[in-house]
Amino acid sequence: MKLLMHVCCAPCFCAPLEQLRGEGVGVTGYFYNPNIHPLLEFRKRLKAVKTLHGAVKVDMIYSEDYGLTEFLRMAFDKPQPRCELCWGMRLNKTARVAKERGFDAFSTTLLISRRQDHDAIGRIGQEAAERHGVEFFYRDFRPLDDRSRAMAKERSLYRQQYCGCMFSEYDRYKDTTRELYRGEGE
Repeated sequence: MKLLMHVCCAPCFCAPLEQLRGEGVGVTGYFYNPNIHPLLEFRKRLKAVKTLHGAVKVDMIYSEDYGLTEFLRMAFDKPQPRCELCWGMRLNKTARVAKERGFDAFSTTLLISRRQDHDAIGRIGQEAAERHGVEFFYRDFRPLDDRSRAMAKERSLYRQQYCGCMFSEYDRYKDTTRELYRGEGE
């Protein structure tokens, strides 16, 4: 099988790539993440994927345009449920590229996260598959999460602290304000 794997970040790609290759699946990674904010975060994640690419010799397709405007337009036009819109944006583009380039199926490294809604990602992936005429390869990669993180750490790959968009960044850090001022005036 020729599989186009949407890659959200290098740490999430490590173990799924290893497992799929071990099963004889021909994996090509696809970095397309217009949601990532700010620009420097986008560049760090892109660089980490390129570092992994060079180390493990996996075929990759990169969409290196910083798509913040496109993402924000989508997010503010229909602000809820924002995550599902984001997944749909990325999975539809991945499905379209998979179809155009002759892949048998497409999938996503989002399926390794314990924090993502797997039912929604599966449904959105299936809808994208039907829309673009290419199979969505669903697999629950969550059991590989610890392995993938360890592999990323061994390779000194950049490991981010939030999903990617400014909204997830806010959710991740909103309760840390008191930590910023610790020691001042206490």
